[in-house]
Amino acid sequence: MQTAVQTALPDLVNDLQKAVTGDVRFDETTRHLYSTDASNYQIMPLGVVIPRNADDVIAAQQIAARYRVPVLPRGGGSSLGGQTVGCAVVIDFSRYMRRVTSINADARTVRVQAGVVLADLNKQLAPLGLMYGPDPASASRATFGGVIGNNSTGAHSILYGMTSDHVCALDLVLSDGSRVTVDAAHAGQFANSPDRIGVAYRAVADALSQHKDAIAQRYPKTWRTCAGYGLNRLNADAIDLAQLLVGTEGTLATTLEAEIALVPRPNMTRLAILHFDSLRASLEATPTILDVAPSSVELIDKLMLDRARETPEFARKLTFVDGDPAVILVVEFYGDSEAELAAKVDRLKAQLVQHRVRTTIVDAVTAAMQANVWEVRKAGLNLTMGIKGDYKPSHFVEDAAVTVDQLPDYVDAVARIVADAGTTFAIYAHASAGCLHIKPLINLKSDAGLRKYRQIGEAVAELVVKFGGTISGEHGEGLVRGCFSEKLFGAELIGAFRDIKKAFDPDNLMNPGKMFDAPPMEDPSILRFGGSRYQTSLVPQNARFHYHEDGSFAQAVEQCNGSGECRKTGSGTMCPSYMATRDEQDTTRARGNILRLAMSGALGAEGLRSAKVHEVLDLCLSCKACKVECPSSVDMAKLKSEALAQEHDAHGIPLRSRLFGYIAELNAIGSLTPALANAVLTSPIARMAFTRVGIAPQRTLPLLAKQTFRHWFIQRSRKQASQPVVSAISKPEVVLFDDTFLNFNTPSIGQAAVKVLEAAGYQVRLVDKRCCGRPAISKGMLDAAKSMAQHNLAMLAPYAKRGVPIVGCEPSCISALTDDYRDLVPGADSEAVAGASQGIEAFIVGLADAGKLNVQFDQQPRRILFHTHCHQKALTGSASLKRLLQLIPNAEVAEIQSGCCGVAGSFGYETEHYDISMKIAEDRLLPAIRAAVDQAVTQTIIAANGTSCREQIAHGTDRAALHPIEVFAAALSMR
Repeated sequence: MQTAVQTALPDLVNDLQKAVTGDVRFDETTRHLYSTDASNYQIMPLGVVIPRNADDVIAAQQIAARYRVPVLPRGGGSSLGGQTVGCAVVIDFSRYMRRVTSINADARTVRVQAGVVLADLNKQLAPLGLMYGPDPASASRATFGGVIGNNSTGAHSILYGMTSDHVCALDLVLSDGSRVTVDAAHAGQFANSPDRIGVAYRAVADALSQHKDAIAQRYPKTWRTCAGYGLNRLNADAIDLAQLLVGTEGTLATTLEAEIALVPRPNMTRLAILHFDSLRASLEATPTILDVAPSSVELIDKLMLDRARETPEFARKLTFVDGDPAVILVVEFYGDSEAELAAKVDRLKAQLVQHRVRTTIVDAVTAAMQANVWEVRKAGLNLTMGIKGDYKPSHFVEDAAVTVDQLPDYVDAVARIVADAGTTFAIYAHASAGCLHIKPLINLKSDAGLRKYRQIGEAVAELVVKFGGTISGEHGEGLVRGCFSEKLFGAELIGAFRDIKKAFDPDNLMNPGKMFDAPPMEDPSILRFGGSRYQTSLVPQNARFHYHEDGSFAQAVEQCNGSGECRKTGSGTMCPSYMATRDEQDTTRARGNILRLAMSGALGAEGLRSAKVHEVLDLCLSCKACKVECPSSVDMAKLKSEALAQEHDAHGIPLRSRLFGYIAELNAIGSLTPALANAVLTSPIARMAFTRVGIAPQRTLPLLAKQTFRHWFIQRSRKQASQPVVSAISKPEVVLFDDTFLNFNTPSIGQAAVKVLEAAGYQVRLVDKRCCGRPAISKGMLDAAKSMAQHNLAMLAPYAKRGVPIVGCEPSCISALTDDYRDLVPGADSEAVAGASQGIEAFIVGLADAGKLNVQFDQQPRRILFHTHCHQKALTGSASLKRLLQLIPNAEVAEIQSGCCGVAGSFGYETEHYDISMKIAEDRLLPAIRAAVDQAVTQTIIAANGTSCREQIAHGTDRAALHPIEVFAAALSMR
């Protein structure tokens, strides 16, 4: 940071705080969190402004101009080229400025603020039969400001082109804080204007006139390009500055709002999945496929398919892959009827036969199967980046594009370049547009890796120029390709770009150093992993988990690549706190960033014990959704537990954490005299004491049952033992892992489980177990959790090794047995127990599927609405839970499409988390229950298999939710 800026910074911050109604954050933690995006780069910003409205943006840019301080507009931070990092005041539009201001369905246009997320817009437009055409894979978190800044496109670019083909008008703020609207309808309005926009307009006109020949000769020959300023898109007789501004990466102006053209939604779609034995064969077939006019042709290679197989959430979706192909091409068709789509696929097959293309074809007809295909394809970046170890598929030459007929020779040439550098690559994406994302595997944590980074980057840039292609087909130039811009365009056009930049931004304040005049791509001072400069000297030496899948704590943290999938809203579970706050600090990405910065020493000598770390980790609910919904499988729940353990080593374990961590022991004591314990729990004195230790006064702690489940089970067993033996036929055994809450608080769940298991022909066993350790794990009490795990493994492993199944009713306990124990106490016992353990619903469904569930049901009609616990969604999914309830005759079963309930163990009981807990629940869960209950003609049974979930439902709706096994047991006929 320059000395002049450092000196002026306090006055700058003071002026911003007075003028901006939104958030003004210049603290070190925020600056660190905004120092990275989805790219390889890391640069500390001066600070962050999060505007609430256009006036905030104008004020911020006027103040920045007065102090000669750079500004950098930013949306979701999903940039792969480093466009949204820099030593500047970052203006983040993604939290507040996300309004769709108007929709004109007749004209097929929409007006959006810069922070509107593309997927959210399309969801809003769906009832009108309209959508925004270009569909980048990052649509779940990409904002329109970023989409416009990058000139983004996506899988359907052969139909819809690029963003520049859909922008009608832009509402802008220039570097001096002046506001202006540019569009085609008023193309010449600025020709004689004396202000900043007039100067800029005339500079553009001069460039078009003076460099006409260079524009014709030097721009890429492929239409799929977003490199450089779009002079080739402009009509010199009617200059539409909106067309120029698209794709300029915030280097000329800041977009406030945009008017965007829409397209009709396709009525019906069908996919044909073509399997190939070699990459070249698939590329040679692409022009033949394009002859039958598909809407899209997407390529997925074996490396990406293998990564999907290794990732639970995506492994379940690979229903469209036949065998083990080297490459698949996903060919999509639009149509208005099944017959039309079938005819198009038949035409494709005939075309392939005619041209002697050898391939296996899988048809994806159903919406569910097609959704599986697109979810895997759009997760391509994160799936490939999720490769374990230091060598990662790196994005730096991934965005080059050539004409489709040149793809086979181009890819072969790139393969030779990569092989000469001593590495290999992953490849996927847009075969239909000649833009394949080729990602060489490089270790950017080594100096040798940085040299390969530059070596391959430079060679591919030269190759692209030779082929008449572009260095950037959709991801932009930014920092990673800006140093090759002159190689692509030549000195004359780069001079023209500089002239235009100076006219718009004479003081070079708008996102400087991007697109051209950029620093060397391999400069270690601006890279996240800058070769040998990057060290993990403060990684914990006494890590409790073993990280057998990731290799080490450091490598587990580094799995986060910053792509921002955790910033999605309205679907899935990850990340519940971000969905509630829309604050970057509350993303899984932010948590990954802060842990990486801590262990690399960027936060000081305290490392993971830094208060900054725990401030950012605070709203992590340990829901485990990131373990599955993040395609890189970042297990933030585990990493948070480890960080908390490190903090406890230094500062001790807080009383509240001990209370929740040892809840089983406390319940056991209280259950000696449950009536007295309940009276104490509900007394004013106790509530006052709970409030003093940080338990939310709005909550009521679960009351103890008059009789524990274990007491009931023992009494029942003794009674049965005293009765005459009716049959000597031995029954198979099953161990019921009776969790803490089932035993002490809701024994009815255990009784229902026993009823069902015995009806299925099993003899139920209990073991002398302790708490599964999940409460202790979530509180970072890992030494205590390890002790619990060792005891339980000693009790359970003999059964597991004999083949006796272990079932449980509480998903978080099952996740401890199947997931956490394997890393906390690794070995043969934990592997055996993990393999034998499952949720009770999965066990019962497995019996039914095998034809071994011989039970009788009553025939009463039931309407059942169920919610699935986060840990089950993460580790096994909700399918078995739905199937269990569907086994009940005459049951109408529906799953609530909700995220986390918001309680997450003790999280929602903690005073400082209560409000956010309720906000998370109100996102989808509680409104869905209220709506279902209000609209139902017959009574609706609410089911949820998590203790926390049932508590939250009762607290937020006054509706009692049952465990699904209780619902199932109640439907059994015991004749």
